[in-house]
Amino acid sequence: MVIAWFASNRSLSKQKDDLLAQQRAAVTTVGAEWAPLRDKIEKLTLDAAADPYKGDMVDPEAANWDFRSAPGIYLRLRKDDAKDVETLRKRAQDSVKDAFTGCLLRETNVALARGEPDAGTAPDQPWNLRQAYVATRVLSDAWANEVKAADDPIRLRVFEQQYEKAKRDGIPLAIDIVKRAQFYLLVLDEDVPEANEYTVDGGAVTSEELQQVPHPARVHIMNLKTGKELVRLRRTGEADFRFAGERAVHDPEVRAAMRRQVNNCALANEVWSAIQPKHAP
Repeated sequence: MVIAWFASNRSLSKQKDDLLAQQRAAVTTVGAEWAPLRDKIEKLTLDAAADPYKGDMVDPEAANWDFRSAPGIYLRLRKDDAKDVETLRKRAQDSVKDAFTGCLLRETNVALARGEPDAGTAPDQPWNLRQAYVATRVLSDAWANEVKAADDPIRLRVFEQQYEKAKRDGIPLAIDIVKRAQFYLLVLDEDVPEANEYTVDGGAVTSEELQQVPHPARVHIMNLKTGKELVRLRRTGEADFRFAGERAVHDPEVRAAMRRQVNNCALANEVWSAIQPKHAP
């Protein structure tokens, strides 16, 4: 039994070494390109969330650059969730695309054209920053430390499968993001007491609740190729909807989605009006 244990332990150690060797190779290639982009984005996000607000700014380049049809990266979260890198990365896992991107970027979006609730989540572009974090998790020191701590073949097999999936799907996505993303679009929602009405069991306010009510939002656009901030705006999107005839919707989740959609589209129109006032919808 002792001999068998030693043999098993050596085999497990070798499997770990092989997996970590693959991971280190990916870190030196993909990671070397992703890390600077990640750090640049995170710094802009933390700076944007700092108080006091620096004031509105629209660089003339923004009006002349067709970023709305270019590939980019998007993140939306509460301003108070962007206080430090650790919290930012954690809260970014809950970030999703919404009608703000669908209305601002004017992408082909069949679901949005049909008026489906929260249809702004449908387009492939822009990439959500959450996707990049997930795609590159296997490149992190935290993931490598978890592999080192694996104490049985079954647990190690889970990490091997994670790496295989990342190599097949996540890492190519990360490479695509690094190579192709041209802009970073950031929206930071500021808390207002009216959002408390929509919280679950009186819990903490989330970005989804804030999107249901008029509230100030900070919108930033950065040119990722030059590192230049092109747009810094603080706007409030406010709109309403009316039902025609007898087709009123009473489902609370659908109504919440509709409130988010009309407010987010209103915010997008406010932002575009500031960028290109002569061509605003």
